[in-house]
Amino acid sequence: MSVTVDKRRMIYFGYIRNTLYVIMFSIIFTAQLNASEFKVGFAELPITPNLIDEWEDINNDAQFDPDIDEWTDVNGNGQFDAVWMAGFQNKRAAQSIKDDLMSVAVVIDDGRTRIGIISADTIGLMRKFVLSVREDVPAEWGLDYIMVHATHNHEGPDTQGLWGPSFLKSGVNDVYMKRLKKDFISTLKMAIDNLETAEMSFALIPTNPLTPIKDKRKPIVIDDDIRAILFNRPDGSVIGSLINFGIHVELAWDKNLDLTSDVAGYLRRGISNGIYYDDQLIKPGLGGTTLWLTGNIGGLMTSGPSDPIYDPVMKKMITKPSHSKARAYGYSLANSVIETFQAGDFKASPKPSLSIQSLEIELGIENLMLTLGTLLGVIDADTKFSLKPPFIRYLSEVAFIQLGDASITGIPGELYPEIAIGGIENPKGADYVIAPQEVPHLRSQFSNKLNLMVNLANDSIGYIIPKSEWDESTPWIYGQDEETYGEEVSLGPDTASVIHENIIKLIEESKK
Repeated sequence: MSVTVDKRRMIYFGYIRNTLYVIMFSIIFTAQLNASEFKVGFAELPITPNLIDEWEDINNDAQFDPDIDEWTDVNGNGQFDAVWMAGFQNKRAAQSIKDDLMSVAVVIDDGRTRIGIISADTIGLMRKFVLSVREDVPAEWGLDYIMVHATHNHEGPDTQGLWGPSFLKSGVNDVYMKRLKKDFISTLKMAIDNLETAEMSFALIPTNPLTPIKDKRKPIVIDDDIRAILFNRPDGSVIGSLINFGIHVELAWDKNLDLTSDVAGYLRRGISNGIYYDDQLIKPGLGGTTLWLTGNIGGLMTSGPSDPIYDPVMKKMITKPSHSKARAYGYSLANSVIETFQAGDFKASPKPSLSIQSLEIELGIENLMLTLGTLLGVIDADTKFSLKPPFIRYLSEVAFIQLGDASITGIPGELYPEIAIGGIENPKGADYVIAPQEVPHLRSQFSNKLNLMVNLANDSIGYIIPKSEWDESTPWIYGQDEETYGEEVSLGPDTASVIHENIIKLIEESKK
């Protein structure tokens, strides 16, 4: 009798044990499944400022002068309410809206780590503003890191303070900046709400030689490939894409008084919605939402006011700056991405995982004019004082994100391409007779991954110039007759080496 009871007990407890094992392994398996589930969500929102007063540029100099130009006090407050446009001369007040400026966000989640990237059609955003955005994002959204990027749009509002009605008066509108922060956070929330299971692929795409980039300062080093990451649903339909390309967003140039997203907007619309001329569809797009990330643009990388590009639809060469030039260039980039996709040349990145390293860095401000602008509050910078020179220290940030078979490097200013791909020189006339300091070049460190180098990420500190090419005093480098552009909008000659050193450090940490 007792033997039978013991057997029953053994069977009973064995059943309970086995049931617990099944439950435990089920929980572990479910957790592993959830951990490996890769999701992305995209969203976009217009951030175009409101235009209030109207004005006529009587002398056609693209600068508002109340003694010469005529204006209408639309709201009757007795003052000229301007949206000061950034990127070229002071006093450039917007007259109209060509197309909406956009905030575009992506949230990427691999089940363990969740990041958000915001890209906005602005000239630049200071880190102090970026930190305020991060602080206002609710913790329950689960974002481990947020990158805030400015496309460096020269055809939008001043968001840094350097392009107001005069050098000593900021062009930043505080009401607009508060709205901008709210819009950024709203775009992020929409992207989180849009999270869905995704697959990832990537491509390195050559640009069309008929739409070249020009390097306006020697040595001529151009980082001119398009780097693209595509996210699609299991059925193949496109959720969205990240496009990284290095050119100044300024092809409408300095006489333009229309708010526009310029070349970045045409690329985004071309890839997502299709290439259109006068409401006629020329080529279908890929669908989804496209997010533009400006690449290495120091030097400066652009298509200047007289540089020719070819428009294959209009069948003509365009030299003068215009919306037509921005359209031709943006659509050319979009066309290259679409054709690469149609050719099946995007490579799958199976089971992509996500990791992030970032680092606060300290940079000295040695530029007198930027020092003055900071002290007078024209530039709202995150600074501290030192008893040793340089006496004003600027706090900034670098970041390195691994995303499957790709990586994203966050650079707080405009990087000279030779720091990224090699070719730094120490030309005759340079202020320092030294070997290149920013070596090895950054792209040599990425283990054959597709690397997106994002300029103006989380900050906007100006040009990042190799120290051995620094030139603030005569004789000018390469036998030039006048000073080359760059140093006047750079923090100082040691900025590049500090940024290079810390990015290398982050890459090494990511390999551990």
